[in-house]
Amino acid sequence: MAVAAPAHWQNLGEGERLASAVGGALLLGYGLARRPSLMSAVLAAAGAMVLERGLTGHCSIYRALGIDRSGDGGMVSRAGHSVMDRIERAVDESFPASDPPSWSPTSAGSPASAG
Repeated sequence: MAVAAPAHWQNLGEGERLASAVGGALLLGYGLARRPSLMSAVLAAAGAMVLERGLTGHCSIYRALGIDRSGDGGMVSRAGHSVMDRIERAVDESFPASDPPSWSPTSAGSPASAG
């Protein structure tokens, strides 16, 4: 059962939510079942965070990057543009960073004939 969260706050698709919830629960259980140690505490904490991500449908990293996959499952930013479109546009605008050096073959410095 998913925890209710405001629709504008959710930024994960249903498949990603399910995978996060199941994976987080398994990781949390594994961390709690181990002999008490620092590693088991880290595993349990990581599992709890991934489980919370799946239950709420919210990922803070996605929010920081402007990614919203709650719609059709594609990587779309809040502005409605594909994240890959933004990356490709930035690459096109910055290319070429510098002009390649010109090169023309010359005969200068060719080996002298033996003789």
